[in-house]
Amino acid sequence: MFNFRRTFLTISLTLLSLAFAACGGSSTEPDPTPAANVEASASSASEAPQLAVALASTDLAVGENRVSFGVIQQGTGPIKNAEVQVQTFVITDAGLDGPKQTVTASFREWPGGSGGVYIAQLSFDQAGEWGLGILLTQSNGSLAPATTRVQVQEQSLAPAIGASAIRSENKTSKDVSDLEELTTDTDPDPNMYSITIAEALDQNKPLLVTFSTPAYCQSATCGPQLGVVKDLKSSHSSDMNFLHIEVYDNPDEIQGDLTRGKISPTLTEWGLRTEPWTFVVDAEGLVQAKFEGFVGPEDLEPAIQAVLQ
Repeated sequence: MFNFRRTFLTISLTLLSLAFAACGGSSTEPDPTPAANVEASASSASEAPQLAVALASTDLAVGENRVSFGVIQQGTGPIKNAEVQVQTFVITDAGLDGPKQTVTASFREWPGGSGGVYIAQLSFDQAGEWGLGILLTQSNGSLAPATTRVQVQEQSLAPAIGASAIRSENKTSKDVSDLEELTTDTDPDPNMYSITIAEALDQNKPLLVTFSTPAYCQSATCGPQLGVVKDLKSSHSSDMNFLHIEVYDNPDEIQGDLTRGKISPTLTEWGLRTEPWTFVVDAEGLVQAKFEGFVGPEDLEPAIQAVLQ
């Protein structure tokens, strides 16, 4: 009988060991399977399609992390809706320490079918370099491996889960003559620009704040992200605040030329280097959920319900 777990371990360790050795290290990790299984797994791996991992998460830290990534097959492009498992390994001077964790990733498609990512909830117990072993089950039942490295920091640049939300004094509609000075959303909701983050926190109500630039988003998901947030706001606005912070501090001056754009100081305060980002904050002002990149209602709604209880 085919041993899925054993093959996963063999392929992951083999490929991660090769990656580690290529960077000047050597692995002393004991072989987890008999020689016959190693040879069979190596043969299976050599026949599998060549996969690359496109990591979408840029701010990983010790503790729980929502890690998002794409899987791309050479010659054919992104692979969607596959069965994907992920294992984590610490990369040390002596080799690979692990697997530390094995989880199943879920595929999240972006609006309009423009793309999507796999999401895995991973826990890292120390800072440093980690390896991810990714095993994809193809439609014919065969297995295809991929690996990538990630750098884990002691602390997240963005506010961590359980940390206090940043009390930003961002610009609001009271500071401008037109909402075009605050957002590139073509159909803005004025209520999402009426108060500062600090003022929202002072109301002792849960808060959802999303950082995005619909007109100039690098991933083309900022507009859809804001649309999801506005839909959720229509159901929950009586119970919590919803705010949108534009990535650029002068959106009305850009006129299609991003060299004119000035990054909002609020993004800098929150430690954000990519977009979009969305945070769900409880009534005590503590971050209870955070999402880098596009997040749909299937993930946002449970996070909202958690802070409304």
